[in-house]
Amino acid sequence: MKESATITDPASTWYRIKLSRDDYEGGEVGVIQGAFQQIFFACNAPKGMAMFGAEAEGGEVYWVHFTPDSLPHVRALLRAYDAEPEAPPARRGLTLLFGDGP
Repeated sequence: MKESATITDPASTWYRIKLSRDDYEGGEVGVIQGAFQQIFFACNAPKGMAMFGAEAEGGEVYWVHFTPDSLPHVRALLRAYDAEPEAPPARRGLTLLFGDGP
């Protein structure tokens, strides 16, 4: 998991995993979602814990975004996929993949 000096408020820091088109079409997002679901239920469905997806770069990249409330529970998953911190993403274009989202 990469750390960024530009993120100053951990309470509002989202994390994202970058998948290539090949990764996405190969079902990697389903693997991530399955792991997230298991963690979500094992932690008794924490409020605010959610993951979102968004296509970018004309479909060549697929981002999987995790809310700040997810971080305490999914650190190992984020580390496994070398997730990077980000400012809250624009809600436009995000699709709730799983969890307690808006």
